[in-house]
Amino acid sequence: MTKTLSVFFVGSLLGAGFALSAQELTAPPPVLRIFREDIKEGKGVAHERSESSFMQAAAKAKYPAHVLGTTAETGPSQAWFFEDHSSFAAIGETDAAFEKSELATLDAADGELRSGSRSLIAVYRPDLSYRAKELAEKLPKARYVNMIMIRVRLGHDQGFAELGKTMIAAAEKSGDDQPVATYQIVSGAPVGTYMLLEPTDSLKTLDTAAQRSRALYQAMGDSGRQQVEKSVAETMINEESTLLTINPKMSYVSKEFAAGDPGFWMPKPVRAARPASKGADKTATK
Repeated sequence: MTKTLSVFFVGSLLGAGFALSAQELTAPPPVLRIFREDIKEGKGVAHERSESSFMQAAAKAKYPAHVLGTTAETGPSQAWFFEDHSSFAAIGETDAAFEKSELATLDAADGELRSGSRSLIAVYRPDLSYRAKELAEKLPKARYVNMIMIRVRLGHDQGFAELGKTMIAAAEKSGDDQPVATYQIVSGAPVGTYMLLEPTDSLKTLDTAAQRSRALYQAMGDSGRQQVEKSVAETMINEESTLLTINPKMSYVSKEFAAGDPGFWMPKPVRAARPASKGADKTATK
């Protein structure tokens, strides 16, 4: 794909995303900047404290983007951060705010706890997403996110899009209740990389995964299932799933978002118990 075609393709995707982003919490953000941090062994707790300080500073500085922080339950020791944006231009605005605040200093200190990192930019694919409005509304109550990374063969993006639409139709027919937000990585990863995000409020969702998968294939019928399997083999190179746990201490979300589950996002501080007086101790021992 030439650079000219790439720019045109990205522009068309963003146009579709903006149409859904006008209303608060009715669709995933049009653009995500994603940060993956590889955490040194044994530094998980220290890293959480470091990121908590960073997010508190972001709130104080009124950082112009919100961040959902997560840690990997499976795979290598990692933290994944999802920063929402309305456009590519908005990313530049956050970079400017980052340099003018104490965030750069805090990030440098956090670097001592990391063995590596990577950043990605992705655009929302509403045509390949499922129950997006429901996903956006329920996200404040989510506790986990199943993140699926898919590599598509060069030149097979259209075939993958058709495959995705077939799966969505089968999900609707079977009554699948798991929302999915699909993003296409446009920078920071090989061409043809897609990311599917499946938030859930409980790991019970994994207990019913096999049942939902069977219902999905039954909805397709034998011929549809065979066509899907053929399409997967022709269009996809590989697929990798990572279970992420949402961490409110490592996140910076809006007040409107936090209001969806204030007990989780804004827990009341626990007061330390007062030590018993010496007089009380003497009385108790008599």
